[in-house]
Amino acid sequence: MTGWLSLVRPGDLVVVAQGVGEPTPLLTDLLDAAPADVEVFVGLSHSDALTGPTSMPLVSFGALGPLGRPPHRGTVEIVPAHFDDLARVLPHRGRDLVLLMQVAEADASGRHSLGVAVDHTYELVGRARTVVAEVNAQLPVTSAPRLPASTFDACVPTSRPLPVVAVPEVGEPQRRIAEHVAGLVPDGATVQLGLGALSTAIGCALSGHRDLAVRSTLAADWLLDLVSSGAVRPERATICEAAGSPELYKLVGASDVAIRPVREVAAVDSERFVAVNSALQVDLSGQVNAEELPAGYVGAIGGQAEYLRAAQRSPGGCAVVALPATAGRHSRIVPHLTTVTTPRSGVDVVVTEHGVADLRGRGLRERADALIAVAAPEHRDALREGTDR
Repeated sequence: MTGWLSLVRPGDLVVVAQGVGEPTPLLTDLLDAAPADVEVFVGLSHSDALTGPTSMPLVSFGALGPLGRPPHRGTVEIVPAHFDDLARVLPHRGRDLVLLMQVAEADASGRHSLGVAVDHTYELVGRARTVVAEVNAQLPVTSAPRLPASTFDACVPTSRPLPVVAVPEVGEPQRRIAEHVAGLVPDGATVQLGLGALSTAIGCALSGHRDLAVRSTLAADWLLDLVSSGAVRPERATICEAAGSPELYKLVGASDVAIRPVREVAAVDSERFVAVNSALQVDLSGQVNAEELPAGYVGAIGGQAEYLRAAQRSPGGCAVVALPATAGRHSRIVPHLTTVTTPRSGVDVVVTEHGVADLRGRGLRERADALIAVAAPEHRDALREGTDR
């Protein structure tokens, strides 16, 4: 099963499909073999493949999941790129590309569905020297793009269930934030959410809405909830990846949910598009940090900027950044940022559990006042003092 490793050469960059689309057996084989002078580009992983140490240099677009924890914390080379731009920037590393992908068994015409996840590896197929596929008999055939068998230089047959991504626990701050966000979403809107407790809470808060559409890079079980409640019809959902329960995978495989390439999903042109993204910090001018804290790189640029900008271009749309007001004893509304993921001009509304700060049309002093009003009460005086200096 490891014969494909002979296709990997010194100087290569092995790009591994991420998330539920990760070809975990191939990644495990690669890390165990640890060929010399080979870099590995990985993303968010739901498996155990990246939980242990490795001698291979790891490269990623973010410090997500196991990449943000020991033994990899602080050792991964971060490429600061938008998620929909990875296929353009990775060839500039100057190494030959080897792709590791996961596909379903071939259909009657000999084509393999990408199943429940389409990422940058799909867009890199035409630029790679070598493409290796895990052909998973348990991967459902969906509306995702299909690749002919001739695409692959090697195929490794497997039969394994998809990883179950547990529904995160939702706390009171997330519920209150979700209620505020739901008030910004009219019936008939198109919404973008992601993974995590906040998206789960927002999905629940939107269950009473009607005629919604979804356009999201990632969809978790909140999509299942929205379809079950009647808020969203499956044919009005377009995503790149489903990451959740077996029931979610069944929905995606048996319905008209569209699974499309990253650039296609991010190119939103609908009216009333409400993009909801989270952040580590927001400063008093409205700048957003979704990447770094004093302890190091812990997040990612991801698709935040392109979705927020698409919402601003959408008639009746709204670019929303939502986050709890505190992390432990520290305010997440801060006077100034050193790391800026999204500029102040790219945000319409900031939401915390304490309310909604509408920044549209507001000057810098007015923005500061609005953001202090949604900070945690115990931090507001210090934030006001920061604006007076």
